Amino acid sequence: MKKLTIANVKISQIMTKDLITMSLDSTVEEVVNKIVDCNVECLPVVDAEGVLRGLVTFRDIVMKVVYPLTKTRESKVEKIMSKSLVTCDPNSTMLDVVKIMKNRHLRRIPVVDAKNKLVGLVTDFDLSLFGWDFK
Repeated sequence: MKKLTIANVKISQIMTKDLITMSLDSTVEEVVNKIVDCNVECLPVVDAEGVLRGLVTFRDIVMKVVYPLTKTRESKVEKIMSKSLVTCDPNSTMLDVVKIMKNRHLRRIPVVDAKNKLVGLVTDFDLSLFGWDFK
């Protein structure tokens, strides 16, 4: 049996697949409610076809809405989400993703298919669980 290492484990094996997403026309208020209700740090933003368009994080909300005191309830998520995203594909290895996260100082990377459709999200927490045997 082949030993699993971060060089040969595919991201598709460890990524979170059942994602909560938001649409481009979601309001910041809706995003905040979803982040709080679902206890997550970020939400991918997708279009009607499921294509990844951005990622909105708790930090985005604080830095772009709360701190400058803009109109939170009326703001659209498209205005504050991160649009220039670093992504990976399901066949990327853990080693590939760890290198990207380390070099880019990232805590999460969306996983997209060849058409940029969101298929998962890999986080530093997902990576930290590698090697543990949970029952």
